[in-house]
Amino acid sequence: QKPTRNVGALRAAMLTGSYEGDRRNGRMEGHGTYTFPSGTIYKGEFLDGEFHGEGTLEYTGCGKYIATWDHGKVVTGKYVFADGLAYTDPSEGEWEYCQPDGDRRFYRELVEGLRPAGDSQLTNDHPPKKIPVGTYDTGDGYFNEADGKVYDYDGNELRAPNHEEELWIKSKCRMG
Repeated sequence: QKPTRNVGALRAAMLTGSYEGDRRNGRMEGHGTYTFPSGTIYKGEFLDGEFHGEGTLEYTGCGKYIATWDHGKVVTGKYVFADGLAYTDPSEGEWEYCQPDGDRRFYRELVEGLRPAGDSQLTNDHPPKKIPVGTYDTGDGYFNEADGKVYDYDGNELRAPNHEEELWIKSKCRMG
């Protein structure tokens, strides 16, 4: 009898998602699109039910990971943020975006140009998301100092930041 392989977390998650694309012998094989239960989408090539060849993982609202895969494992890859800014791995050179002694504009301003006078860009999203007065914009929502919690922009509770995160939020984030 053939020994079984440990399918791991990726394969286990793949059992509960949805797939549209080519199949061979009932398995995902060829080109297709796989949607994970989390909403993350993989578009690319499959072989024997695994990512294999060229493919992209798209993370909802965050960015995408463009990679070459070999039987479910990354061979080479590159992360690109939702606004189009490509991440530079330290092994590939100096990260040029947003350096203390360099250009401090938002990436969107670099691509689309500076906004007219009086129309300041406070966040990478323009206009910035609205937050309640007296709260801090955390990027994924807002921090309410009164109850010590972070909420998404729709008002749903996300988390209670630890002391270090709270200090960082108060020193770095814009206040509504």
